[in-house]
Amino acid sequence: MRKIDSGKLMAGEFVRKYRLTEVTSACLEKILEQMGYTIANFGSNEASDTIISELKLRSYADNTRGFTYADSNYRIVFIDEGLSEEERRIVLAHETGHILCGHFGAVPVIGNDVMEEYEANEFVHWLLNPNIFVRAKAGIVRHKIITAVCAVSLAIAAVIGVFAVKMTEERIYYGEYYVTASGSKYHVSDCRIIKDKSNTRRLTKEDMELGKYDPCEVCIPQD
Repeated sequence: MRKIDSGKLMAGEFVRKYRLTEVTSACLEKILEQMGYTIANFGSNEASDTIISELKLRSYADNTRGFTYADSNYRIVFIDEGLSEEERRIVLAHETGHILCGHFGAVPVIGNDVMEEYEANEFVHWLLNPNIFVRAKAGIVRHKIITAVCAVSLAIAAVIGVFAVKMTEERIYYGEYYVTASGSKYHVSDCRIIKDKSNTRRLTKEDMELGKYDPCEVCIPQD
């Protein structure tokens, strides 16, 4: 397969896999981290500069805006912290292209081969300027997922609503009387015995039929 074709193919698969309708530097960073890579900003970042020195990568940091290092111990995408948002997006897309196209060789710094650079550039072109049908398909997939989630949410809400109505219908109250959780009497709402209590509830027809409560002698005196 020609490098131009493989770069285009990888970009299309990448857009579909991650359902991308917009490619930003933030989303590329997140995806790279999911793939097991650490994003290291270099320039004034002391930690990144220390790693660059220890791995003997100073020449790359001095002459490129971004590069990827991968060996048995580290997977790091280094990127110049002074880049604009658009520059950062392009560099991250380029390094993602190197990784997805499998540009790993004897040298741990990816992208030293001319044809590999060409392939990564083609990946960037098709990723950041995708075929309209690829982007539309990714949008359709995302729309289907959102629609499905909404449908499930509405179904759950409907079930809860029906259940609540049913519970309300089944709970038939007996007059305008109130009881407490621990009491054995039922009272009118302004009875001084329950007036300041917070654990009151309305007396139901079921309560009366079971004979659980007697009238309060204070607010409902019996002649």
